[in-house]
Amino acid sequence: MVVLFDMDGTLFSGDSQLRFARWILRRHGWRRLYLLLLIPCGILRALHLIGTPLMKRAFLSYAWGMPREELLSECRDFVEQELLPESFAPVLERLRAHHRAGDTTVLCSASPHWWVQFYGAALGFTHTIGTPVTLRQKVELFPDIDPPGNNKGANKLLRLATIGITGADIGYTDSRADLPMLSICRRAVLIHPSEALKSAVPTGEIMTPPGSVRKVSFALGCLLGL
Repeated sequence: MVVLFDMDGTLFSGDSQLRFARWILRRHGWRRLYLLLLIPCGILRALHLIGTPLMKRAFLSYAWGMPREELLSECRDFVEQELLPESFAPVLERLRAHHRAGDTTVLCSASPHWWVQFYGAALGFTHTIGTPVTLRQKVELFPDIDPPGNNKGANKLLRLATIGITGADIGYTDSRADLPMLSICRRAVLIHPSEALKSAVPTGEIMTPPGSVRKVSFALGCLLGL
């Protein structure tokens, strides 16, 4: 079988981009200066004057100028010390069961490949796909995202096709943004689904592992490095 997994909100609670920003800001407090750039960009995004891809690139400004090897080391530690311990045990057990069955497992996330690659490797996924954000010798301001862009929605199908996957048996997700991904799956497993997602996929199996977070307070705390 071929089994597809979203990451954020599916394998652990919250958004890993927010979590990683908090991780960096707690260790490099002066990088909170990134708010001087992020806040104006956030206002422009709210006014629909800039799109999600540019906002995502602006958000990563907290790492501007960090040497490549230092960033990758932070990513490894972040995965080992935060993401893995906070992963949903029941969902991990499903993943292990797929591995025992010899299934092809694919982690397909919109988060930057910077840390998605380490999380996927740690959990033994057959393939791992994240948003490919350019990483040169130092992190650039507004780093580029490789075409076709943010690995979300229909773009997930394009990137899955590059590794030969155009159909799957099961898809795990918590998000309506993954409806395109679920459209190529025979069966869906919904993690902490919203009412909108349950309505869109009425036949999906529902899992509600403990550990969900309150989104607004969580986001604000992460943005400030608290």
